[in-house]
Amino acid sequence: MGNSKLLLELQRCYQDIEESKKVLNDGSYLYLLKKMKKEFENMKDKYNGKRKALGDLKIEYTSIGKDLRNLKNKIDKNEHDLYNNADNDVKSINALQNNIEINKEKLKALEDKAIELLEVEEKLKLDIESLKMDLINVKNNFYNYKKVTSEKINDAKDKLKESEDRVEELKKIIPENELKVFYSMIDKRKVAVVKLKNEICEGCKMRVSSVTLDNIYKGKDIVYCDNCGRILIYDNGKKLKEAK
Repeated sequence: MGNSKLLLELQRCYQDIEESKKVLNDGSYLYLLKKMKKEFENMKDKYNGKRKALGDLKIEYTSIGKDLRNLKNKIDKNEHDLYNNADNDVKSINALQNNIEINKEKLKALEDKAIELLEVEEKLKLDIESLKMDLINVKNNFYNYKKVTSEKINDAKDKLKESEDRVEELKKIIPENELKVFYSMIDKRKVAVVKLKNEICEGCKMRVSSVTLDNIYKGKDIVYCDNCGRILIYDNGKKLKEAK
């Protein structure tokens, strides 16, 4: 492998190191996890509130059922007394009829209330079932995102270690003078090594000179673009010359 290709690999290692550090230093995933957890807790509170409301409603409905039975018993007793015990006592007849009328109005109001509670109960049950499904989805999304993020972080750690180790290996292989040039370029530009394609430098998008091409044909290890000064990576110089 030519030195230019080793420098290109070195550059890619530094790019991988930078990308890995971005992943490891990016705290947005923690923010999203906290946000998802808060959303779950809020939804759970709402779910529990609906369940409590349903429980309170059932207690109220049970109480109304008891009141309905008591009123029906009172009406039945008053009607029995009216037809069997009142005789011709006008005062007693009026009192019983008045009680029956009042209790029937109360009975009607309680029956309407019972129907209203049944409608509310049905809606609460639907809301509870919907919230239950939402809770399951949010919980699954939380753990799925956490798993994917953990895998991404672990991959970034592995890639960082692998790239840093490879950098140390390459620094021992590449001549020191070429490393100095490479690091000098990296300090000025993020990209120091670029490909030469159809005699065009992919760094500056300019055609290189005949002198530069001649250095390539001669098989020189390191060739610089005479326009931007970047190190050129190219195919075999002999093949390039034959193609030309």
